[in-house]
Amino acid sequence: MMLPLIFFYHRLNCYSFNALAGAIDADPSLSDLPVDIALTADQLRTFAAGRVSRHGRAVAALSILTCQSEEMQHLIRHLRSDCGSRIIIAAGGPHATACADEVLASGADVVFLGEAEATFADVLRKIAAGQEFQNIQSPRQVDLDDFFSFSPKRGMFGPIEITRGCAFACNYCQTSRIFGVRLRHRSVENIVRQAEALRSVNRKIVRLLSPNAFSYGSSDGRQLNLNAIRGLLSALRSSLDQNAKIIFAHFPSEVRPEHVLTETLDLLKEFADNDEIVIGAQSGSPRMLDACHRSHDVESVIRAVTLARKYGYKIIVDFIFGLPGETASDRGQTLAVIEQVVRMGARIHPHIFAPLPQTPFSSECPGSISPDLMQVLERLKSQRGIYGL
Repeated sequence: MMLPLIFFYHRLNCYSFNALAGAIDADPSLSDLPVDIALTADQLRTFAAGRVSRHGRAVAALSILTCQSEEMQHLIRHLRSDCGSRIIIAAGGPHATACADEVLASGADVVFLGEAEATFADVLRKIAAGQEFQNIQSPRQVDLDDFFSFSPKRGMFGPIEITRGCAFACNYCQTSRIFGVRLRHRSVENIVRQAEALRSVNRKIVRLLSPNAFSYGSSDGRQLNLNAIRGLLSALRSSLDQNAKIIFAHFPSEVRPEHVLTETLDLLKEFADNDEIVIGAQSGSPRMLDACHRSHDVESVIRAVTLARKYGYKIIVDFIFGLPGETASDRGQTLAVIEQVVRMGARIHPHIFAPLPQTPFSSECPGSISPDLMQVLERLKSQRGIYGL
C-alpha cells in the first residue's frame, strides 16, 4: 500500500501517535504503510511537499489540544497552500473531538471523534482504495487489548497506557467527557507483552500511564482494587530483567490524594522503582475543591504528603491557579497549603487554569498569576520547592 502518512509528532501529542502507530501495526493490510515523523511544523510541510511530489498524495495526521488550536489552524492553511487537495489532513485529539466543525472549517478533511485506534485504520484503507472515507462509523470506545500503546516496529516508544477513563469528572478536565466515567483497564497479559516488547529492544524503563495510577483494576474508579494492582506489578516485575525499572504513579500519571495509603505505598515500594510520586491536589481551598468537583478534601492532601514522605518518597503536588470564582481568600488558603507541603519536602507543579471545551468550565475566562503570587512562586523556586516553573 503506497499511501504516505506523516505524523506531526509534537511533544504534547506524541503518546496519541504512538497509539495510532500501534493500531496500524495491528492491521496486516497496513503493515507496509510508510510513516514519516515530523517534529516541527516546517518539517511537516517539507515531508508533505516531498511525499505529494513523489507519490501524488499523502496523509498528514494532526492531534490537537485546545492550547494548540490557533497554531494548528495556521499549519492546516499552510499545508493546503503547499499541496492543495493532494494532502489529506486528518485531525483528532481533545480539541478536534469537542470542536469538530471548527476544525473542519479550518481545512481538515476528516476529524476523528474520541478514540481513533479502530477508525484510523479504516480511514487509511478507504483513502488508499480511493473510496469515500468521511462517514465511517466506529464504536465510541475501543477494546484496549486489541492494540499496543506504542509501535516497536516503527521505533515509536512511550508509556504503556493501563487505564482509560476517569470516574471523577472534574469540572475543568476533558478526560471523563472524552473517555467516559467508567474505567477500562488493559489486561495484565497485554501490558506484559508490551513490556516484553520494550525489553526486546533493550529499553530499560517501563512507564505506566493512567489518569489515576492507583485506580488500576477498580470497578468504579473510586474503590481501590489492591489485588489487581499487585497482580499487575508482580507480573511486570517477573517478566523483566533485574536492570529494568518500573515507573508507576509518576509522570505522565498522578495519584488521587485519598488513594495514597500504606497499602498502595507498600505495593509501590515492593515492585516499582521510582523514588518520586505525583499527587493531584489542584487547590488548597475547600470551596474551590467543591467547585471543581474534586471529591476530596484538603486534609487528604496533607495526609498523602505526610505518609509518602514517611515512606521516603519525593513528592510533586499539582495545583491550578486562577480557577473560576477563585477569590483572594481562596488563593491565600492554597498558598498556606503550598507552604506547608513545601516545608514537608514536597515540590509544587503550578498550572494556570485554561477553559476547555466540553467541560462545565468551558465558558469561563482563562486564569492568570498575579505579580504578588508570582513573587511567592519565585521564592519557592529559589528554595527548590517548584517543579516546572
